[in-house]
Amino acid sequence: MNYIKLIRWPNLLIIAATMLLVRYTIIWPHLHIVGSEAMVPLHIFMLLVLASVFTAASGYVINDLFDTDVDSVNKPNKMLIGKEIRFSTARQFYWILVAVTILMAAYLGFAVQSWRLSVVIVMMVGLLWFYSKRYKRMNLVGNVVIAAASSLSLVIVWLTDFFYLTGKPQLFAEASALFPKITGTLFVYTMFSFLTSMMREMVKDIEDVEGDARYGCRTFPVVAGVDSAKMMTMGLNVVLMIMIGVWQYVLWQINNYYAFSYLFIVDIIALTTLYQVYFAKEKSNYSRISFLIKVLMVSGLASMAFL
Repeated sequence: MNYIKLIRWPNLLIIAATMLLVRYTIIWPHLHIVGSEAMVPLHIFMLLVLASVFTAASGYVINDLFDTDVDSVNKPNKMLIGKEIRFSTARQFYWILVAVTILMAAYLGFAVQSWRLSVVIVMMVGLLWFYSKRYKRMNLVGNVVIAAASSLSLVIVWLTDFFYLTGKPQLFAEASALFPKITGTLFVYTMFSFLTSMMREMVKDIEDVEGDARYGCRTFPVVAGVDSAKMMTMGLNVVLMIMIGVWQYVLWQINNYYAFSYLFIVDIIALTTLYQVYFAKEKSNYSRISFLIKVLMVSGLASMAFL
């Protein structure tokens, strides 16, 4: 049970669900016009989901391994490594996850006849290691890296199908006219994921400012102050709300009234988040806001189901 908690199983479920939504609400409605063979077979896609889940799980484990000192101050009651799980055991668990991920990445590259896919997955594993070791302790760099990594779970679904199509010249030529629609819609949701991830990382940095400052982490709240971090979070929130509004306008123009109407729920959550950040004072406030931003992210990505 402790290992399930260590790998943040709710977040892994969100990753898997998001990838399923991208495949069946953004990519499939377009590529199925060309033919079912234009997309990677289902078993390959499921292996891709599993590889992405293992990549994220390894990232959570290595992050906790490197953060035991900071976590002893920021969240002593939630620590698993060093209390419930031995350091050596957690390290072995990490390397098992990495080894399995690399094996899956190698097979995926072979299956779609493009080693570029294997390289992308392995690079993600390495990037998460560097994030935990170095980047997360740097001003804004860690926030951007983890937000980009979170967004990749959407992009990699399309990259896999794209690489797969490059090995089928005739299908690629037939499907190429559909690429702008797929890429355009995916870009909207990728940016949404990136912005909400940036907001959540900033709020978590504010929440953890005491431990980060004690152990020399140069996060934005430590360097610029909590008030500046709050302003940046609210600025990202405003940009996000504008983007949602523009997307709603596009959906209205193409007569997609279901998705247009659903997004008003997301608007309300985003507005509530802005209000909560503005009036936040205590550490407990930021913990609640962090959860609210996760709800915002999930509800926004869930709007793909109405496309």
